[in-house]
Amino acid sequence: MRANDHCLILAAGFGTRMGEIGKVLPKVMWPVFHKSLLETQVLFARSLGYEKIYINVHHQASTILEMTQGNANFKNIVWLKEFPEILDIGGGIHNLASQPEVNYTGRLLVLNADQVLWFTKANLDEWIKALDGNDGVLLSLLVHSQQGYNQLVTERGLLKSIKPNKEIHPAQEILTYSGNAIINLSTLKPQAGSSKFFDSVCPFDRKNVCINVSGHPYWDFGTKERYFESLKRIIRERDKGDLREFYDFLKGSHIFNADLADPQKISYNSHCAQGINLTSGSKERVNNRGVLISGQGLDSSEKPSIRYNEIVDYLN
Repeated sequence: MRANDHCLILAAGFGTRMGEIGKVLPKVMWPVFHKSLLETQVLFARSLGYEKIYINVHHQASTILEMTQGNANFKNIVWLKEFPEILDIGGGIHNLASQPEVNYTGRLLVLNADQVLWFTKANLDEWIKALDGNDGVLLSLLVHSQQGYNQLVTERGLLKSIKPNKEIHPAQEILTYSGNAIINLSTLKPQAGSSKFFDSVCPFDRKNVCINVSGHPYWDFGTKERYFESLKRIIRERDKGDLREFYDFLKGSHIFNADLADPQKISYNSHCAQGINLTSGSKERVNNRGVLISGQGLDSSEKPSIRYNEIVDYLN
């Protein structure tokens, strides 16, 4: 890790895909068991050796700052407040790069707060080598097009275009962007204001290499449905040998308590199959499939649901 290396955690989005709860609880503050998504990414970045960690905020910024105030894990974080407009991902990266202490120098690791891709510092060091002679490294995944992701179109490993999911026929396995990247800030052309990631940071006419990291654990929390499914996967895959380092990180960071997880029932602190109780209350609070974030209990219903205080939102 060089002294001028930086990490940016993207946390400025509107969270519109998180349903009714997302209107009052910022997506990045939704819990991954005992820590928020945002705190999980901060702890992850620190495990990689990053000291310079930036977080951009816009939507519900005051709530995020209030909820993290006094938390020692957020000590020395640099908050980049985007006002009056949201800068989008490209603009957010340029906003960081233009900070006096950065000044478009160094290498930037971009982490998306709602997409957890697990890798080690050794992995990171290897991927940074691919940045030599290139402008950016896009950490990419092989997925099935029916999952709804867009396709990265490459030529000799370099990004050339993006095909929207609706244009992919027939259904097939595709390469998609994980939301995580390594950017050589010195190769960026300074730009102010709002801009898209693939317009101002990784445009198709630049040398942005796509590295397939499909062998690494990946959890997408970007919608309320994917949030529930990702929590279940973490419970279900607890005993997989190739995930030992990841679960060691979860345990060491006090994110996940394996004693509360039942991989057979896919439950957490609950007697109910696919019931996930993230409160300190008894297991009986969850009587159905779903997630109890806070509140008195998760009532029985035909559909799985998520409850936060008095808001109950049903999942498709």
